[in-house]
Amino acid sequence: MVKKRFRLSPPHLVILSFATIIGAGALVLAAPFSAKEQPLDWVDALFLSTSAVCVTGLTPVDPGSTLSLLGQIILLALIQVGGLGYMTISAFAAMLLRQRLSVTQRLSVEIMMGELVEAWRLLRYTIAFTFATELVGAFLLFWAFGRYELSLGERLWFSIFHSVSAFCNAGLDVFGLVGKEREWAGSLQPFAHDPFVVLTVALLLMLGGIGFPVVIEIVDKLRGRRLRWSVHARTVFTVNLILWFGGALLIWFFEHNNPITLGNQPLPIQAISAFFQSATARTAGFSTVPTGSLTAASLWLLCLLMFIGASPGGTGGGVKTTTVAVLTAATWSSVRMREQVVIFHRSVHPERLSKAVAFTLLAINTVGAATLLLCVTEGTLLAKGVPHGPLSLFFEAVSAFGTVGLSTGITPFLSTGGKLILVATMFVGRVGLLTLLIAIAGRSVEPVRYPFGEILVG
Repeated sequence: MVKKRFRLSPPHLVILSFATIIGAGALVLAAPFSAKEQPLDWVDALFLSTSAVCVTGLTPVDPGSTLSLLGQIILLALIQVGGLGYMTISAFAAMLLRQRLSVTQRLSVEIMMGELVEAWRLLRYTIAFTFATELVGAFLLFWAFGRYELSLGERLWFSIFHSVSAFCNAGLDVFGLVGKEREWAGSLQPFAHDPFVVLTVALLLMLGGIGFPVVIEIVDKLRGRRLRWSVHARTVFTVNLILWFGGALLIWFFEHNNPITLGNQPLPIQAISAFFQSATARTAGFSTVPTGSLTAASLWLLCLLMFIGASPGGTGGGVKTTTVAVLTAATWSSVRMREQVVIFHRSVHPERLSKAVAFTLLAINTVGAATLLLCVTEGTLLAKGVPHGPLSLFFEAVSAFGTVGLSTGITPFLSTGGKLILVATMFVGRVGLLTLLIAIAGRSVEPVRYPFGEILVG
């Protein structure tokens, strides 16, 4: 009898790779050599490792104050691996060794980066574009940080770390003790009046969030290899522009009279900060204003932006911009009583529409379940009332699912149960709900087709 050889399916491989890296990262971050003084406990180490690998940015501790330089380097490595995806890096390494990619490797790369481009070409462009962009970003930040009386070593490390953190949409910062000595506020708030720093970080996180398939089209366009943009690229550009500038306008409207956020800043800085908050809410967790001091209207708007997230094949999470575009087009088609769902004069395949609906419903259920569980585990915290209420927990759940990392400041005060709920939510948000469910349930082959049945809706 011939034994059947066990092989991991691409969804299993993606999930296992992320889980393995998170576990290994947690063990290393909990080690004494990763801490400046007291080592992290296992929950905080697991949380921070998950946040880095899933490029989220939520953290129960200040990495710059609690981690040693070695610990921060390990954290940076986790962010880089998480941003690109382990399967992307391992497949690229196989290519460098002139090994042919297996079918499983190619499908795993497509799950992580998108299905529109050949795997080998996507890998080559992804790795090259990532490191080139991060290098340019680090150079620009190194030059900008020269105005803040930092030592050469601090400038070099801060520029490298925050360039990678921005492009990979992690949103983690390591200003830590240096910031405390100078009484700096958290994240990028000390640089809110420096348009060069703010716009450099914004550009990095936007490039990381548009998706590598679109990046390939941009490169091809610049080289004259492409005459027209694909429907996918045009959809990504259109939705992103609407969300970036529409979100910025609404945030400015909600916050321009708030003295704690934008109210006391000159109009040009208000505009830049509003734009930055709109962009970072879709992908990264950096902030130029105290998020916990935003108005309720702004917090709800940020929840919507975080839920939508980045574009397919990028380093961000959420339900993705193209999903929203497909659902919007489907709604418009229903209103106009049209059979086809059309985007830019091209019809959307029913399978894509079905996938968009399924993913959105699963995302809503995931965020809802996470919020409900947080309300149960954090009952004591909620009983204390202001400043942490149910909206803060909902905001935290959406931020974790969208792998964004913005927080109203409640993360360090969560119970062990609450932190583990967010760990699971971040993991699901990064690997993808459909990937997770396919890995659990498997793909089914329908042997028969059933007749239509009439069901009333609406």
